[in-house]
Amino acid sequence: MTSPDESLPSASDVEKLGPWGAVAATQPAIPLAEPVIAPTQPSLASQIGWGLASSVLFAAYLGWQWGWIYAAAGILGVVVHELGHLAAINSLGCGPGRIHIIPFFGGAASMRRAPDTEFKGVLIALAGPVIGLVAAAPFYLLSAIRKEPVWLDGVLFIGGLSLLNLAPAPPLDGSKALGPALAWIHPNVERAAMILLGGLGVFWAVTHGQLIIGIFVGIGVAQAVMGRAPRPPALRLTTGQWFISIGLWLVALILCAGVTLSGLRQNA
Repeated sequence: MTSPDESLPSASDVEKLGPWGAVAATQPAIPLAEPVIAPTQPSLASQIGWGLASSVLFAAYLGWQWGWIYAAAGILGVVVHELGHLAAINSLGCGPGRIHIIPFFGGAASMRRAPDTEFKGVLIALAGPVIGLVAAAPFYLLSAIRKEPVWLDGVLFIGGLSLLNLAPAPPLDGSKALGPALAWIHPNVERAAMILLGGLGVFWAVTHGQLIIGIFVGIGVAQAVMGRAPRPPALRLTTGQWFISIGLWLVALILCAGVTLSGLRQNA
């Protein structure tokens, strides 16, 4: 038996918390929260209808901005990317997961239970960008069969989005994949990375006429830095998991950069 005071984090524990207020302990210093239960889901018909409508809006936006090949690559890339998250969610005991298409922004995968360890969160986050690269294969194939380099625009788009997603700035996957490893060093390391890369992302979006994306990233970074986007309680990375997490992120970075650069070379 322990007294109520013994179940609370100490001042030193609070200092080690990440910007989302994660429980920072290599051992369960405080009881983990109960698994997060997703709210009641709407009917299957409404989900399908909303998914189709959202996909059409998303494709129309991409087509208007960059052309129909980018629209096709965007839809296929988002679906495969979120299927990657979904596979990891279900295999790691956080499911059942669901995929949602968000107009003008892409997609999102939701889970029934939050990961009980940060390492599971890392694996779930990296699964999207890495498996999402498979969506580039049809565009490589069409370019080779039809001898038309224009199809490689789809490869560049999918590879570029996957590469961008690895940046450790909310709400991108990199904030969940690399963020815990940076916070493991010190919370201020993660905060500095988020502010730097998030600021660069907003600058790029605004200077390239992507105001919606800039606002989206800017709000995500501000919420995380100000502690208004809590990270679900989970066991922190062990030393071994920290090295593995860094290694997996670097492998994902190389793969995504390789797909993007190979498309650039062939399309030059």
